[in-house]
Amino acid sequence: MPERDDADERGGERRRDGAGERRRPAAPGYTVYGTGRRPRRAPGAAPGPADAAPRRPADDDGAQVPYTTYQARRRFGRGADDGAHVPGDEPGRARAPRRRRRGLGRRIARCVVGFAVAWVAFSMLLFLVSAQIHQDGGGADDLLGGGGAPFTPTNVLVLGSDARPKGSKEPGAEGGESNSRTDTIMLMRTGGFANAKLGIPRDTVVDLPGHGQQKINAAHVFGGTKGSVQAVESLTGIDVNHVAEMDFANFPGLIDAMGGVSFQAKTCLTAVVSGGSGKDGRSGVTSGTGRYFGGTSFRLRKGRSYHLTGRQALALARVRKNTCDAGQDDVDRAGRQQQILSAMKRRILSPVGFARLPLIAWKAPQAVKTDMGGFSLLGVAIGQFLPGGGSSQVLKPDGAVTLPDGGAGLTVSPSTIDRARRKFDK
Repeated sequence: MPERDDADERGGERRRDGAGERRRPAAPGYTVYGTGRRPRRAPGAAPGPADAAPRRPADDDGAQVPYTTYQARRRFGRGADDGAHVPGDEPGRARAPRRRRRGLGRRIARCVVGFAVAWVAFSMLLFLVSAQIHQDGGGADDLLGGGGAPFTPTNVLVLGSDARPKGSKEPGAEGGESNSRTDTIMLMRTGGFANAKLGIPRDTVVDLPGHGQQKINAAHVFGGTKGSVQAVESLTGIDVNHVAEMDFANFPGLIDAMGGVSFQAKTCLTAVVSGGSGKDGRSGVTSGTGRYFGGTSFRLRKGRSYHLTGRQALALARVRKNTCDAGQDDVDRAGRQQQILSAMKRRILSPVGFARLPLIAWKAPQAVKTDMGGFSLLGVAIGQFLPGGGSSQVLKPDGAVTLPDGGAGLTVSPSTIDRARRKFDK
């Protein structure tokens, strides 16, 4: 049916706006049929038929024509009428239901974060309980205090004695720690976004009150933990806030709880510990069995990475002589010990470490004897994993001296100590 130009018939005029073409009525009371809206009456015009409710269009017989209704078709979102027939679709065929995916990724992320938080909280609780059970003061409380990790920088003196279990094939103090020397002497600064390490070679010469010039590792023999704290503070001028003595009987268990650690050899290394493994010719790391049980042999290549168990890592920390590089000394030994600690930290931060976190948290306090309570020890542990600046260094001797007992010791100049202290305190 051809369109009628109502504007021409009624004397109106056309106008066009943004919605398309519209017609302006020529006289008041003009009615638009089928819109369902009441037309606007011109100002001052008398009410007329146009003000009544709009009428439906009529056919030729005078019957009103019903309005045509349409169903909105929404492809996406909550308003989609799944399964309903929509005009334009194939007759008699219902649309396939669509899954609502809005917010699914968000819900999964919330579940993952919630599980991770609960896993960490459970691990922290185990750490606190284990620390409370295995707490050991160490007898140096009157010299210690201060700090407040993880919120403020805290200086922790890490000690490892040369005590060996009875029957050990490795030289050292056998049968206890009362007369043991310290194989490992390391200052660690943690908390307050600080992360620094300073290793002290055990043959460094210091003046011990009442004993004259001695190697610093002898301070533990004469004064125990308290003697070691006094000797380190006197040598470096750094205040020690807390002490953590490594318990070598439980230390391998901590590394095994992590699933072992990876060690990358910076130089070639050939050595035997506690009599060796009986397989000294094999490359890599081998542990002894049978009559060689407890012994370990190393034949490491420079630049290669090796996976170490707890016993192997402890043996590597104790290596004194490297037959592959005879020029290495106690400074290199202290460097390897720092490498092992760094490898432990990386392991804890790995996906494997996160999966084993509760077991690690339970074992960690058992690997040290410390003056710190559970919360203080937890603060130090957390401080190790916070971002922060710091240096890893070893106090390098610049001379040698013969001691009264005939042994040889290493000397460190005051300027070298001052530089190391400034780097450590940054």
